[in-house]
Amino acid sequence: MIDLNIVITQYYLGLINNITMNNFPYIVGAKIDIQQGLIMWIRKIGEYLNLYYQGDKENAKNTTFFNCMSKVEVLDELLISRRDDFRGVKDTQGILQSACIIEVAQIYINNQSYTGLAIESFTNAPWNTIAHPQPETRKGSATSLIEELVRESQRLQFNGIVKAMTIPSVRPFYRKVGFIETDGSGEMILTPDAAQEFLTRQQQLREVHHDTGN
Repeated sequence: MIDLNIVITQYYLGLINNITMNNFPYIVGAKIDIQQGLIMWIRKIGEYLNLYYQGDKENAKNTTFFNCMSKVEVLDELLISRRDDFRGVKDTQGILQSACIIEVAQIYINNQSYTGLAIESFTNAPWNTIAHPQPETRKGSATSLIEELVRESQRLQFNGIVKAMTIPSVRPFYRKVGFIETDGSGEMILTPDAAQEFLTRQQQLREVHHDTGN
């Protein structure tokens, strides 16, 4: 008799084995290299806008790329006064792949107040948000950045609590991580239990990739 659980496990392991789990060093604070990374993002946004959207932002509306453009503009402005609040991840070539601004905030879970990290202007690099693969494209950077934010929350004794204000198009990503919606405003929260479950899943994926040589 076939054990369905074994079949399902082998199926998912097969999927995992065909995916490379990229490594992304964590960046805390914005120095000159980060400013240069954002300049590269802005330059690439202009290139993609001309190449794929006839140079008109309106043509990119309702796309992940359009959301990226808006958030990069905000990030660029925030870096002037909030360099210490910058967080990001680079790939092994030193290219900035995902970024955000954070702050320590009071976060309500089931009407109880907790201290956690609040995410602002979270975005992938522009080449990760368009349908056309680019030489700089790297999968997994956004998930890696969330993982590092959760670990930082734990180091700060916040139990992994993280909050994000989201728009509808990105909520499936946050749900996959384990965030829950609160009041319908777009606020999503990662609770301590969900944070630990997420970190455990990430570690399990890492171990599988290590064992298979990916």
